[in-house]
Amino acid sequence: METHNPFVEEVFHFRGEWGVSSRCGLKIVRLEEKTIILVTEFYDSNPGTSITEWNTHLASEICQKYAIDPKRVIFIEHTPEMSSTLTFYQETFDRVTFKWDGKSFSDPQWERVSKKDIIDLIKLEL
Repeated sequence: METHNPFVEEVFHFRGEWGVSSRCGLKIVRLEEKTIILVTEFYDSNPGTSITEWNTHLASEICQKYAIDPKRVIFIEHTPEMSSTLTFYQETFDRVTFKWDGKSFSDPQWERVSKKDIIDLIKLEL
């Protein structure tokens, strides 16, 4: 179990679907009332499962590793710009809400938010 560092920024390694080694970017910001977990998709440099396909497992694993209260989590999926004309390669941020059963997360629901929304959320709480 990790310490309660208020800010974490790292490459997060996890076992994805079928136990395949996977990785994503991870930022954690502990605020007074909530903890923001922001995971970033690595696309081609991630050899395994995408953050969207594994978000319930990721959220549970990150909460456990960093001693985060699951009921206080704001979980954000970030897909970075990929310099393409294809719209699905544009930068996006999605706030994902889950059901918590006391052991794990389930039933993800996505809400598209702007980068400004994320910045404002962090500034508002600090």
